Amino acid sequence: MSRELANPIGDLFDAAVRHRTIKASCQCGNVGIFDPHALWFLFERKGWSDKLPAVRKRMRCLQCYYAKRKRSLAMLELTSEDHTRQLPMPDIIEWKRQLRRRR
Repeated sequence: MSRELANPIGDLFDAAVRHRTIKASCQCGNVGIFDPHALWFLFERKGWSDKLPAVRKRMRCLQCYYAKRKRSLAMLELTSEDHTRQLPMPDIIEWKRQLRRRR
């Protein structure tokens, strides 16, 4: 049995630990690939839940937003592709502190 099936990724922190990027797709065709460490750090700073269903509800397509189209839920996928969207990364001390806390 593979490790992925035994311990499924349930939140952004798990995705970051396993170095899996987050691919968010909109119904309009817009796709963004986010670094999991940076996306986790954003949710941590805002105090938002980093569980994947909650993340899906927070993601918003900027093209649809500016075109004033109705908001739709993003489709999330865990990939190993390089990220295309740039967000601030957590500082190394904060990341190490979270790793120690979650062991």
